Amino acid sequence: MGKDCCKKESRDYESRRECKEFRVKNFPDSIRELLCLLAKDDENRVTAILKNTCEDCILEDACLVAVIGDLAVFRYHDKFKFVDMDCICSIIVDCETILDELLESSNQCKC
Repeated sequence: MGKDCCKKESRDYESRRECKEFRVKNFPDSIRELLCLLAKDDENRVTAILKNTCEDCILEDACLVAVIGDLAVFRYHDKFKFVDMDCICSIIVDCETILDELLESSNQCKC
């Protein structure tokens, strides 16, 4: 019985590992790719959580304007804020916004 249990645990581990490596087509796998996807529409609003080394830790309800090299450009309180990609911990996006952008990007012709 002990050997069967070990085999089952090994199979479970393998399936979990495969699941982690699964990649959804057109879904961004980095913060930069996510921001590039969202920057296509001027109306997309995000909340950016920044690392503690920056002066502001959170950019709430910021409008993502563009991604230029390693900089994300946000419109925040009627000013532009340029944030280094390495300074961003996470991005919070409305569910409908990300789904709309993913569906739009998957429908674009790749000819």
